[in-house]
Amino acid sequence: MTATAKVLIGAWRLESWSLVYEDGRPPEFPLGQDAQGLIMYTEDGHVAATLMKAGRPATAPSSEAAKAAAYAETFAYAGRYEVRDGTVFHSIEIATNPALIGIRSTRYIQLEGDRLTLSGPDFAPGAARTQRIVWRRAQSR
Repeated sequence: MTATAKVLIGAWRLESWSLVYEDGRPPEFPLGQDAQGLIMYTEDGHVAATLMKAGRPATAPSSEAAKAAAYAETFAYAGRYEVRDGTVFHSIEIATNPALIGIRSTRYIQLEGDRLTLSGPDFAPGAARTQRIVWRRAQSR
């Protein structure tokens, strides 16, 4: 296991998730600028990420419209990861969005102390934008 892979192991809390456009337009925040989330990397090569819009109601959605809204306010996937040359590759095995199953995402790693920035191509093929996800190492109990 590389030194970079060892540093990733553990839990990280979301600071921001943005879509950055190549044409210079302002970034978008798919779940809002105050989105919440966790990503966890295990020593044996598994990754799991869950993100959600902040301020969601604490009640279970009962109508179909409320269920659809709850789905639109979350994003999660899990699978395996591998680190090579300062890049982490996530091989998605399960996801809230079934279109992502089987995708292998590329995320360039930037580490600054307890802050981890993952950036790379968007999931949408041919999109003229990149994803930029900033995490801070989760504090242990």
